[in-house]
Amino acid sequence: MKRLLSILTLFFVILLSVSANMASPYIRMSNTSEAYSSKDIDILSEQLTIKIIDEYNARFTVVYNVRSDRQGVQIPLVFDTRIGVSEDPECFKVWVDGVQIPVSAIPSTYEDPKALQWQDSLDNHLRYSQERIPNLIGMKYFEVSLSAGEHKIQVEYTLIANEYLGNPVKEYRFYYNLEPARHWRSFSDLSVTIDASELKYPVFTDLGENKEFTGVKQWQFPQLPQDGFSLWYTPDVGWFASFMTATTPGNAFIIFVLLAAIHIYLILRYRTANPHKRISPVVVFGSILLPFIFCLLFMLFFNLTDWVIGEHASGQQRYTYLIFLVYPVLLIIYWLVMWLIDRAKKRKLLRVR
Repeated sequence: MKRLLSILTLFFVILLSVSANMASPYIRMSNTSEAYSSKDIDILSEQLTIKIIDEYNARFTVVYNVRSDRQGVQIPLVFDTRIGVSEDPECFKVWVDGVQIPVSAIPSTYEDPKALQWQDSLDNHLRYSQERIPNLIGMKYFEVSLSAGEHKIQVEYTLIANEYLGNPVKEYRFYYNLEPARHWRSFSDLSVTIDASELKYPVFTDLGENKEFTGVKQWQFPQLPQDGFSLWYTPDVGWFASFMTATTPGNAFIIFVLLAAIHIYLILRYRTANPHKRISPVVVFGSILLPFIFCLLFMLFFNLTDWVIGEHASGQQRYTYLIFLVYPVLLIIYWLVMWLIDRAKKRKLLRVR
C-alpha cells in the first residue's frame, strides 16, 4: 500500500511539473540597455531615473553629460531599446542641450540594402564588446551637429514591464543592461534613482544594497557596479486571494479526504447490513465518483484562485485539466483501497457469525 501511495504521489508531482512548464513563464522580454557610445566622445557622467508609472509601465529618463573631440554632424549614441518600447515616436525622445532631436530606427538589413553600411562601419563607429556584438536591427539613433566640448544629451522613453508567470500572481520585471558602459572611452559617475511612489507595495532590486524598498530610492556609483540590474514587484492582491494561493490545491485534497471518510463510513454501514452480498454497490459507485470529484475540484480551485486574484493572475494553471489523465490510475488505486476495507469488514462479520 505504501508503494502504491508513493507511486501516486510521484505521478502527481510529475503531472504538476509538466503542466507548469507547458508555457514560457515570461511574457515579453522587454529589456533595455545603456547606449553604445561613439569613439569620438567621452561620457563624463550619467543620471538614470526610472519612474514606475503603474504595474505595467515605467518611464526611463537618462541624462548623459558628454564631451566631444570633434565638431560637425555625428552620431554620438546608439540606443538598444528595441523590445517593449512603443513604436509611437512620442514614446522615445532625445534632447541635445535642451533641443529635441528627431530619432530614427536602424532599418533591417533584409529590408534596406543601404543599412548594410551600418554593419560595415560598426567597428569604425561604436565602442562595444567583441564577445557581445550588438544586433543593430531596430536600434535607435540620432544625428546632430555638435561643437567640440561638453554637451548634455537626455533620453526619455516608456518601457512595458516583463510579466513573470511562474507564480499564481504575476511578477512585473524590468531589466537594464549596463554592460555597454564598460566599453565607453571613459566612465566616471553613475547616479540611479528609482521612483516607486505610485506603488503601494515593496519593490525589489539586485542593485547595490537595500534590496527591498518603497517610495524613492537613490544610488551613487563612482564606477560601474555590475553588468546589469533588475527591479521587480508583485502586486498586493488582498488577504483572501493570498489565502487562496497559499491553500490551493490543498483545498481539493482536504475535501477529497473528507468525502473519502464519509464513503468509508457508508461502505462499513452497508456491509454491516449486508454481510453476505458479494459486491457492494457503495464501493463501486463511490470509487467511480470520488476520484472524478477530486480531479474536478483540483481544476476548479485553480480557476477560482485566478478569478479571485483578478487582472494580476498569472493564468499558468490553465493546464490543470490534465489532472484528468490521472483519473484512471486514481480510480484503480482508490477502488482497490475501498475494496480491501470492504473485504476486511465482510470477513470480520462472517467470523463473528
